[in-house]
Amino acid sequence: MATEVDSLGDQNQQLNEDFRRHQVENFFKHSSIQKAVFKGDGDNISVNSVVDQSFLAPLITEYDKQLEELNRQLKYYQQQMGEMKLQLENVIKENERSELSRQKLHTQELLSQLEMANEKVAENEKLILEHQEKANRLQRRLTQAEERAASASQQLSAITVQRRKAASMMNLENI
Repeated sequence: MATEVDSLGDQNQQLNEDFRRHQVENFFKHSSIQKAVFKGDGDNISVNSVVDQSFLAPLITEYDKQLEELNRQLKYYQQQMGEMKLQLENVIKENERSELSRQKLHTQELLSQLEMANEKVAENEKLILEHQEKANRLQRRLTQAEERAASASQQLSAITVQRRKAASMMNLENI
């Protein structure tokens, strides 16, 4: 915006310089009435109007030239802005595609890690089941061994009782 203001200020200054140059170049070509107006002696409004019109035509022509130049620059800048807008939209789309690709790769990596973790969980669950089955078998064997030991202990107790009875009877017979 500041550059536009500077540009307009420069153009205004250029127009003023062109107007002064035109006045100096054409000063000697004007009538005595116009010269009086230049000097400030003209009191007649119609005379001033004629003089103003004679000076306005070149000024308007120069103004029109400057205006055409500004319009040409404006169209050029508008075209440049349109091209920049398209380029920006393309860059944004490319960035979005790039970001989506990056996110897709990241998601695929996470899914792969999740699958591996699920496989490990399944393997661990299988190992746990195998260990539980082993523990159950060992518990059954232990229970069976305890039952056999209890049975053997009962048999041993019965045999011991029978031996004591037999030993007591033998002692009684020996007496």
